[in-house]
Amino acid sequence: QDRRPLAPDNLPSLCTPFVVVDEACQSIEPANLIPVTATNSCRSLVMLGDPCQLPPTVRGDVTGTGSSPLSVSLMARLAATLPQPVIVTARADKTQRDDRYLNALPTKQAVSLVRSRSNEQGAHISYRKQYAGSLLLSVQYRMHPSISAFSSSVFYDGLLATPAFLAQHRPFPEVLNSLLPSAHPNIGVRFVNVGGRNNERKGERSFAPSVEPGTVSSAGENTSYRNEAEAKEILMLLKDVLRDTLSSDDDFTSPMSIGVVTPYSSQVALIKSLMAADPELRSVAMESSATIEVRSVDGYQGRERDLIIFSAVRSNRQGRLGFLMDWRRMNVSLTRAKSALVVVGDIDTLRDGDRHWEAFADWTERLGCVTETNASLTFN
Repeated sequence: QDRRPLAPDNLPSLCTPFVVVDEACQSIEPANLIPVTATNSCRSLVMLGDPCQLPPTVRGDVTGTGSSPLSVSLMARLAATLPQPVIVTARADKTQRDDRYLNALPTKQAVSLVRSRSNEQGAHISYRKQYAGSLLLSVQYRMHPSISAFSSSVFYDGLLATPAFLAQHRPFPEVLNSLLPSAHPNIGVRFVNVGGRNNERKGERSFAPSVEPGTVSSAGENTSYRNEAEAKEILMLLKDVLRDTLSSDDDFTSPMSIGVVTPYSSQVALIKSLMAADPELRSVAMESSATIEVRSVDGYQGRERDLIIFSAVRSNRQGRLGFLMDWRRMNVSLTRAKSALVVVGDIDTLRDGDRHWEAFADWTERLGCVTETNASLTFN
């Protein structure tokens, strides 16, 4: 077979027999085709990514939920159409797995609820069937087994396992156990229920000038949401955790990296402005060796932190969640933490708005991991 002398851009073709595309599920299909068509000798194409996480960002997708045809990546399409690959099991791998949380009754009840609600809507397709053409790396080394249990069971059919040693290497911070007590202190998940059913606000307000430029686009001023009650609750949590890092001699039980994640750019800007305007937080942050990063969910894919604080933002009586209903966005949000995941939100709004969030709310309640707070408190 004759090789093409020129690539589609009329430049000399590349001689690359193997093409490897990383984060393939976040790039649109035409972008994946560029390295393939630019070579005259490609024999193997390897695509790395996760079809259960965020799809490509497409400007024409006004819903933000992947409704555009370009939102289906080449990897996701091939994973749904190719035959199941032949899997050679590494039988020599004797790593002990921790399945306690995967097999726990609350986790099984969460899976049953999602399947029941999905069957009612005619929308349930298991991971095995939906992405049969992909090869799943079935052992994760990031999260404490209790953090990975919900996502593994609900989104990956329980196929994502965790080595047993991570339960000891990812302890839940002691300061959070004292602030957010649970009947099961070893579980790495907490839900801080701010409640209110009316805390969200749409559009932008004037923030402190210290907010980084470009955090909120002009288009987002009329469409993005913020929740001041959640932002102030997060601010108090951050100060308590940072104070603990100053007084604790054990770095193993104190989170050294903290991530604040939220779906909405207005909430990112609000949290940053409150942090910049709080002299106490600035003081302890300068003394502490812990790092804090505030970003959107889209900006956190592929990243990880010891402690993740997730602000859900949406709080209304109608159960409207917007693109928070995208299960892939939810999956990314819940799988960034290594030792501790703290979800701050309105549990009733989330429960009423989406079957996956309903299952997560019920799961945390059954595990005894929900802490109630008063959204009407006046903060200084």
